[in-house]
Amino acid sequence: MPPGTGNFDTRALQLYDSPFMSVPSEIDTLRFALNASRLSGAIELRDMTRLHDLLSSQVGVVRWWIEGGVEAGRPVLRLGIDAQLSLICQRCLGPCSHSLHSETALPIARDEAELRQWESEDPLLDGLVAEPHQSVHDLIEDEVLLSLPVIAMHDEGACQPVQAH
Repeated sequence: MPPGTGNFDTRALQLYDSPFMSVPSEIDTLRFALNASRLSGAIELRDMTRLHDLLSSQVGVVRWWIEGGVEAGRPVLRLGIDAQLSLICQRCLGPCSHSLHSETALPIARDEAELRQWESEDPLLDGLVAEPHQSVHDLIEDEVLLSLPVIAMHDEGACQPVQAH
């Protein structure tokens, strides 16, 4: 089937689905938002090196999606992540299961001055300055790190005694 004649060609909609198509390693955040583009995929935990010291196991994946749009007149990236992580409990130093589900919206400012203006209007705003070559991997890994508990711990009384070797 020639490109553009069937349901598979999604260029007009800017859709990407990693199981069937390769996901770009970088996006232009402002263009992505303004074009209402969408991406989804999965990243192996072993490939998220900044997480390694926090995990008791690097087995598993982070499933993610990114969707562009405009909200309240501002370009925005909406990100979603889902993962089952094995963190290190800070009480017993044993494995601690943690379900991670996060959805966030990140307004995209055209420059630092615009972001400062937005933040002065709303001090709780988390936004980004437009980046023409934003790594998708880094964006997802940042979101995972920001979504983790400050201190990973089992519920009170759920820690297993540490075994002497």
